[in-house]
Amino acid sequence: MRYGPKSINGEMYQKVNINQVRYVIDESGLMIGRRKGANTIAVVIMGLSLLILIVFILVTLNIASFIEKMREDHRLYVYLADGMEEGASRDLQLQLLRLEGVEEVVFVSRDEALLMFRSALGDDSNILDVLESNPLPDEYRVKLKPEHIRSEFMEKMTADIGKLKGVEEVRYGKRWLERGERLVKGFYLTDLVLGLIIFLSVIFVISNTVRLTVLSRRETINVMKLVGATNAYIQVPFIIEGALQGIAASLLAIGLLSAIYVFGTRYLPDLVFLSSTAIVGFLAFCAILGALGSFTAMRRHLKI
Repeated sequence: MRYGPKSINGEMYQKVNINQVRYVIDESGLMIGRRKGANTIAVVIMGLSLLILIVFILVTLNIASFIEKMREDHRLYVYLADGMEEGASRDLQLQLLRLEGVEEVVFVSRDEALLMFRSALGDDSNILDVLESNPLPDEYRVKLKPEHIRSEFMEKMTADIGKLKGVEEVRYGKRWLERGERLVKGFYLTDLVLGLIIFLSVIFVISNTVRLTVLSRRETINVMKLVGATNAYIQVPFIIEGALQGIAASLLAIGLLSAIYVFGTRYLPDLVFLSSTAIVGFLAFCAILGALGSFTAMRRHLKI
């Protein structure tokens, strides 16, 4: 079989590429193996820094989950007029179900309401024995969709429901809801500021750790430059090493976070952990961060 110039050049180009890939892989492995102690220290420092960030994320996630559960438990109470007939009560329930944002309407009779009140009082329920009759009215408890649980919307809905026939009074805990909304806004604003500070601090620590790792090998880099190695040829193994350090540090942080989570569930069984998608995203973020730190340090050292 005869080979022309193009086929020969193609084989040579493919062979060079394969050799380059092999070099990058071998060199990256050798670089990690030669400096196990330094790499271990770097990974530990990066891992502890990332642990602070990921613990902050987990705390934020659980507080947000708690806030969402509190919002879902919020109800709008529609008290019915005394003597309302069953048919009229059913019609009112259908009207409530047709309102915008309503997810569920549950009827609670005055007797059921009194039993719930007794249960809530616990040991002090005997104070209700002095009552000659049940003073509580029949009611509908209206559950809204989460996106509609806002003070402005509920205020308007309260006014609209109050105009319906057979409705004596409508309540939704206006003061508590408005106060809760202010607290939630304050929490998210504070959380954003703290998160940004922690995030920038972690980036600073990791980038400087990777930079020191690269600078500690400046003699090796200078030798490679003297023998004619290109900048790309020198850079790639260091970038791969930085990415691997980032992955190792993130795995260390996730492992420590898992231990903290297991310990925390003994006292708070409803704690929420990071989803698998979030963990994969965190690993990718740390790998990119380590690679970028190494790349930036190499650019400064090689003066590209």
